[in-house]
Amino acid sequence: MPWFRNLVHLSSTAFKSQLSHKPAVAVNKSIPSLLSHQLLLQFSNTAATATAEKVPVDNGGGTKTSTPTSYAGLGPTKGDQKPRLVVLGSGWAGCRLIKDIDTNLYDVVCVSPRNHMVFTPLLASTCVGTLEFRSVAEPIGRIQPAISREPGSYYFLANSTGIDFENHVVNCQTVTDGVDTLPPWDFKISYDKLVIASGADASTFGIKGVKEHAIFLREVHHAQEIRRRLLLNLMLSDVPGVSDEEKRRLLHCVVVGGGPTGVEFSGELSDFIQRDVRQRYAHVKDYIHVTLIEANEILSSFDDRLRVYATKQLIKSGVRLVRGVVKDVQPEKIVLSDGTDVPYGLLVWSTGVGPSPFVKSLDIPKSPGGRSVALPLLSQLKTNKS
Repeated sequence: MPWFRNLVHLSSTAFKSQLSHKPAVAVNKSIPSLLSHQLLLQFSNTAATATAEKVPVDNGGGTKTSTPTSYAGLGPTKGDQKPRLVVLGSGWAGCRLIKDIDTNLYDVVCVSPRNHMVFTPLLASTCVGTLEFRSVAEPIGRIQPAISREPGSYYFLANSTGIDFENHVVNCQTVTDGVDTLPPWDFKISYDKLVIASGADASTFGIKGVKEHAIFLREVHHAQEIRRRLLLNLMLSDVPGVSDEEKRRLLHCVVVGGGPTGVEFSGELSDFIQRDVRQRYAHVKDYIHVTLIEANEILSSFDDRLRVYATKQLIKSGVRLVRGVVKDVQPEKIVLSDGTDVPYGLLVWSTGVGPSPFVKSLDIPKSPGGRSVALPLLSQLKTNKS
């Protein structure tokens, strides 16, 4: 949406000038091969003795599953080696640090289930084709080339499952989603300095059905799923045999949450309807519409004048604003606290973020909201600018 995109453009320009890299094609999550599996064993000379056999465990249903095999990963650094800095996460904070850290002084190890950084302010634009996905993602290896070429620096496609602060060890488990023949395995990384930048999770407020039926807008694969669902509904609604009521449901796009992401996505979707749908899907152009549901005021953290302006622009572009609280999310409709049913074909959930289960499990200082807080140790790290 032009008026809101201008605000994002300012931060986008500053960000790109800092990174001094052109946007690159995001590399898909790499699948650990047998070779990478063998290399992992060589990271520590104790790997052969640290291998744990898979133990059958009864899951309560009579069937037996196997616990992930555990391997020694990166052992403690020796006296002639550079200190090892382990960064958990590949978001804004983690990638900013990875880029600026002086790799002549530190070996950098990044652990994250995502091998790229996402420029989230522009993610909404990729859902409708205003931008392509490669324009909002930057591979970690490009942000910090030392991770790809230095012998002591690595990127590991894994989740952090725990931290032993006393022994300076991070417990990790590999990400093997989509690979049925390769079960995940555990490994450990010793660190000299540790940065926890694993990000936050989308807030669902414990509402039933949100995770099962709604789509969040925090990752590239979320935007891809939104685009796929939107185009699929447009094509299905044009097929003979679909009733008018079903067409209205399929083409009803509901956005829950009136923050920056929800407002920007609603605006982008409205522009898409006005400029593209009316030309390419003329048969169903009168059925598609957008509803933005917010419990209070949209853009509540912004200045009053901007909120009023945003409200006027959204209404002018055809977005229906509804003030209400979602009580339940079902496969084809959401139920508001006043009992109103809102049918939908596409549901995007954008109600803010909260601490992840991993951060909650850590015994570290946290803010009142449950998020981890920065420690003075971070200021001791040497970067290229210090």
